[in-house]
Amino acid sequence: MKSILFLALIAMSWSVSAQELFKMHKKKIEVRGTAEKEVVPDEIYLRITLKEYKSGGKKVEMNQLEAGLLRAVRQLKIDEKDLTVDNIFGYNWNWRKKRSDEFLASKSFRLKVNDLKFVNDLVDKMDSEGVNQINIAETTHSKIDEYKMELKAVALKAAKEKAGYLLGSIDEKLGGALEIQEIEYGYQPQPMYRNVAFDAVSAESKVGYQSELEFKSITIRAEFRVVFEID
Repeated sequence: MKSILFLALIAMSWSVSAQELFKMHKKKIEVRGTAEKEVVPDEIYLRITLKEYKSGGKKVEMNQLEAGLLRAVRQLKIDEKDLTVDNIFGYNWNWRKKRSDEFLASKSFRLKVNDLKFVNDLVDKMDSEGVNQINIAETTHSKIDEYKMELKAVALKAAKEKAGYLLGSIDEKLGGALEIQEIEYGYQPQPMYRNVAFDAVSAESKVGYQSELEFKSITIRAEFRVVFEID
């Protein structure tokens, strides 16, 4: 009985080794397929930082500034759900006087908009003295996941077409896929400015001014390494 079991184990081991050896000597071709798509972002996240300040010896508090921001958002008919708190911080050191002064709080918010024209309209409706900074925190597209899936399919088809074309030039036939490996790519959308700064107290934030911002498109990329069998 032990001899039969031993022989069976040897047979299985030989069978596995033979399969691995067959795979190693199987004719194959390795190619890469890629696909790209550029889209203009339709979801822009602004980071708006408010700061308390003193006016006529009286401190303008954060509650008042935040209420002004919320009122401006409503007037522009932006969904209040698109406004969230990003960070809270504060200071009490006066660099000019080089001594501690009354504590002044700062608070940053994230606001999602689909058009940068809202920026100047927003600033016009707020207390500009209480706005410390407005900058672009993130840009993306509402259909980014859908586009990624579409590009993956295109990239795989491109790999197959490339392999078939190469093999056809040497009178070989394309077989099935043996290995498929996705090469991960992110995207780094960056805004491009032209003589524009989001400074709430600058002369460019006057009523009626609309900035001419140019955005670099989001480049979405899909790539696969695919190994095909050669029939």
